[in-house]
Amino acid sequence: MLGLFGLMALGLILVMVITLVKNALLGKQLSKEDTFFSPIDVIIPFTAKSFCPIEAWKNSIIELQKALPQVRIHVLFDGPNNFLNPWEDIKSQSNNVEIHNFPMRPSHVEPVSWMLDQLSSKIQGQVVIIGDPEVVPQSPAFSSIAKNVTEKKRNYFVLPQTAKQSILTEALSVLSPNLVLISFLGFQKWNRYLTHPLLGLSQGWIALGLKDFQEIDFKSVRLSNWKEALSRQWSTEKKKYYLAFGEKFLVRHYPETTRELYLKMKNDWKDLWLKRDRSGFWTYIGAVILWSYPLLCLTHPIWFMTSFSLLVLFRFFSKIVFQESWKAVLLHPLACVALIGSFFWFLYEKATGKKA
Repeated sequence: MLGLFGLMALGLILVMVITLVKNALLGKQLSKEDTFFSPIDVIIPFTAKSFCPIEAWKNSIIELQKALPQVRIHVLFDGPNNFLNPWEDIKSQSNNVEIHNFPMRPSHVEPVSWMLDQLSSKIQGQVVIIGDPEVVPQSPAFSSIAKNVTEKKRNYFVLPQTAKQSILTEALSVLSPNLVLISFLGFQKWNRYLTHPLLGLSQGWIALGLKDFQEIDFKSVRLSNWKEALSRQWSTEKKKYYLAFGEKFLVRHYPETTRELYLKMKNDWKDLWLKRDRSGFWTYIGAVILWSYPLLCLTHPIWFMTSFSLLVLFRFFSKIVFQESWKAVLLHPLACVALIGSFFWFLYEKATGKKA
């Protein structure tokens, strides 16, 4: 049994290494040499569980005002939120920012898709970018991705680099579905089962033309994750999205303390379960097993060395993509143990009905 499972795991890791390299070669790298002068609308939706590095955003907005005054940033809040007041302060110092607070919404709708639907008639930029609050851009990211959307007539999912805040939290945060997403995106026939839920779990930008944005039927969205819902709509309409890499111009931040990040990891499992996102849940389980496979084979030298070698090769290329530090890469085994621990923490709470 171990041999059969080992062959499957090694095969998957090898496939992921090959696809990761292919995606890294074919994916668009954002460049500060690209210029774009037409209007750009950026939408940042917040829910109660969103995380946002305020200081990083403040610095980004100051730089953006000087470099790209044609960019409008729409910040959406689903009712009361701890980040509303800080963003009101940013708005008071910037002409680029607009705050849209929705204190009341129907209880039967998904918050982000509903807010996007309410805002859609006000969006007029030639390029529309929808992004996560924890992903902080610099001005070259806007101009570069907008230029590619308009010139190549393509929609993009843009993966960010990882902020270097502390070694352990960096190691934990990089072990995310982002790694699996870029490893499977090349297999278009797997989109329905793997790429869609993984896209929903991954942090990044979706950049598209105004016409494609206006054609999105937000009212029909029944999935809690707007990115997965959007990718499913595109598949139904035979539209493709392409991969891009943010380089140093698009950086994903995360909670700075290990305790906050670990709590977030546990809550991610809970959210997947409560939202009945079974495909995302089990895909994430599979990813955890692959990341941890060498640890599971410590008593079998051949399986251990083979899987460990492939995983090291995979992490070498993922380090190039996400630009995490080498020290964080070396902490991969510890991060795997922590990720598995967060899963059992979730299971304990679910079984006992109380918080650990």
